[in-house]
Amino acid sequence: MNEFDEIRNYLVEMKNLSTLMIDLAFSSVMYNSEDIAEEVYLLEERMDDLTQRVKKLALKAAKREEDPEQLLSIIDLADINERISDAAYGIADIVLKDIEPHPIIIEIMEDTEEELGRVTVRPGSVLVGKTLQQLKLPSKIGTRILAIKRGTMYIYNPREKDEIHEGDVLIAVSSDLDKLRKLAGEEVEEEED
Repeated sequence: MNEFDEIRNYLVEMKNLSTLMIDLAFSSVMYNSEDIAEEVYLLEERMDDLTQRVKKLALKAAKREEDPEQLLSIIDLADINERISDAAYGIADIVLKDIEPHPIIIEIMEDTEEELGRVTVRPGSVLVGKTLQQLKLPSKIGTRILAIKRGTMYIYNPREKDEIHEGDVLIAVSSDLDKLRKLAGEEVEEEED
């Protein structure tokens, strides 16, 4: 794979990550979810890494280019995605720094009957090896999967044909996240009476 193929792959990942980060950051505030705010922090670290990789590859490629100035647009695009991720990081920081939300945000949170969270798919889970289409989570348990984290990679806006694997981290919004946790094999704390 040459530098330009790697750069293209990294830029596509950066575009997907920046979109996911903005969605998750706003959601973390709207749902007051520290869990999701922390996920934004992790994504920011990945974005920093991708930015550095793109810049290094562009500099390496510049040595062989007739007009290396054309590569500035690649570096600019990487920087723009990095700034988007920094903004998402700042939004998520509102939740993690425990800043008192404005009354409008509190009103929205009170009106929302859903919660947002991360759920890890454990060994032996009934979810393993099934596609989202087979699982029908929205109709069966009122859950939408916003993203699947598989290792260090993210599947943003997963499609019906995407399959759940053991160890996947599901970023989901649900009216009852505990139902998804049970299906995933996570321990669910019993509520005290």
